[in-house]
Amino acid sequence: MKFDSKRLRSFIKIEGHISPQGSDQSYFFLKRVDGVTQVFNCLSHRAWPNQLTFFEEGVDSYYLSPCGFYLAVLVNAGGSEHGPIALVDVKNQISKIVFQEVDAQSGAIVWSVDGSKFLFRSNFKNKYDYKIYEYSLITAEYNLKIDCQGWCYPIQYSPCGKYILFGSASCGANQDLYLYSIEKVNSRHLTPHEGHVRYEAAFLESYDKIIYLSDLDSEFKCLYIMDTDSSNYRKVGKDYKWDLNGLQVSLDSSHVAFLINEAGYSRLTVVEVATGLEIPIPELKGIVNSCKFTANNGLLLSYQSASRASDCYYLALQGKRLDQITFSSYQGLDRESFIEPQLIQYTSFDGLEIPAFIYLPNNYKPNSPIPMILHFHGGPESQFRPIFHKHLQYLLELGIGVCAPNIRGSSGYGAEFMAMDDYKKRPDAIKDGIELAAFLVKKGFTDFDRLGVVGGSYGGFMVLSLITNAPNYFAAAVNVVGISDLVTFLKNTKPYRRKLREAEYGPLSDERFLESISPIHKISEVRTPLLVVHGLTDPRVPISEAEQLVGRLKQSKKEVETLFFADEGHGIRKLPNQINYFENMIKFFIKNLI
Repeated sequence: MKFDSKRLRSFIKIEGHISPQGSDQSYFFLKRVDGVTQVFNCLSHRAWPNQLTFFEEGVDSYYLSPCGFYLAVLVNAGGSEHGPIALVDVKNQISKIVFQEVDAQSGAIVWSVDGSKFLFRSNFKNKYDYKIYEYSLITAEYNLKIDCQGWCYPIQYSPCGKYILFGSASCGANQDLYLYSIEKVNSRHLTPHEGHVRYEAAFLESYDKIIYLSDLDSEFKCLYIMDTDSSNYRKVGKDYKWDLNGLQVSLDSSHVAFLINEAGYSRLTVVEVATGLEIPIPELKGIVNSCKFTANNGLLLSYQSASRASDCYYLALQGKRLDQITFSSYQGLDRESFIEPQLIQYTSFDGLEIPAFIYLPNNYKPNSPIPMILHFHGGPESQFRPIFHKHLQYLLELGIGVCAPNIRGSSGYGAEFMAMDDYKKRPDAIKDGIELAAFLVKKGFTDFDRLGVVGGSYGGFMVLSLITNAPNYFAAAVNVVGISDLVTFLKNTKPYRRKLREAEYGPLSDERFLESISPIHKISEVRTPLLVVHGLTDPRVPISEAEQLVGRLKQSKKEVETLFFADEGHGIRKLPNQINYFENMIKFFIKNLI
């Protein structure tokens, strides 16, 4: 099938519904409208949705007050991640900005039980440390609540209103929990530990118990209850051989819900706290993005798969009934033709088994090489999951296969696997990518003349590393908001991100090592045509990473094309820009792979 711009646009315009919150009848969710994400409300499961926010560039996320009268909203600001916080009056549909500081990040909003105030974090004081602030709806002012340092974030007010549970992270694999006394104006460290330990927590009943997910005593997270007075803890339920996340506690503390990450797919699990037993619920094969308890112990959740756009559902635990409450439009396309990937494994250079999702066109014949693209996720502490990637379905329709690995360093496979690429182990992750290319060619899926590679952020670093370390393996490459030089990246990324990134890539004090694995110093090795895509307002990987890369490539007479967006940050969000990006990317691969 030939490239059809109009048909591609139909794929890109498929919209989903995510992040449902609310009651058993009235609920809220996020949906893209005219290319930007806004908040909608439905007064019943069959009611027509009512748009509540009308920000020019949409919203990044929203937080519903317990009474349901207000929303606290993080407003998008050109992809800069420095947008303001707005308060939305649901009944009157009036929005007002309540916090806005230049070049500062804010978020992690937590409402009080009575809905009269909310906590949020921001680094506006010194652009580095995240301190915790409290906004009062009564006074219409915000004040410093917890004067903490580093990467701190509020988690929850205690039900009694006398305490605040908050966390602090030194890197993506290490967090700590603290209990702040509002009356005594002090904090107590609940989770002293050595090494890297992950925590995800919430209050249980009152302030004296918290329930949390942690990998403190195991490779994977387990469910625990802690007595906050003594810091004694006990395990609840059984051990799971996969990572857990997305902890939610019912309002009466009788049940908890979480997601089990089973090889990239998610299994929604509900546990009765008193017994530790799982409650039977319908199985969903795909990805549950989020879930929230309602007042009657129902669950609002969003679910998608590789062949199904994200929609919102209501799960009644007592009747074990799952009702779909939003219905995405597929722009006239046949959803039954969409393809689910196969989960495979390949052996890397040192014997480590690496999981990967391979997407093959409907007409694929075994041992018949086809054009194929390797797809690398960002992070590095992230994971490719089989969600509804619209552009991948169009590539498959064109007869182009896709293989998306979760190389060492990816999350979802335990603490040990996630740490396998830290600092001086980074070259091993690059070798994983090279081994995948060789594996696909050896198995007859493709050949080196028809093999491409694409990735964003850290995935962009992987793209550049592969075409400089294995220049004869790839016929086309697309680097999206990628890192070209680890030294300049760490120096120029926003200060609040530097410490977390140094924990992954290595400290700036070891510039020699960082330079040795930075692709920009190996430009002479490049043989692969490259498309460089970047947003000018990117706070994570500055545009300078792309500019210096393109400059070096052109100076060396290498084949390079660029696609820069003045109104985008770390990723391409706006619909016109997405269409432009996907059209250029797919045409680029067609030109070089077919």
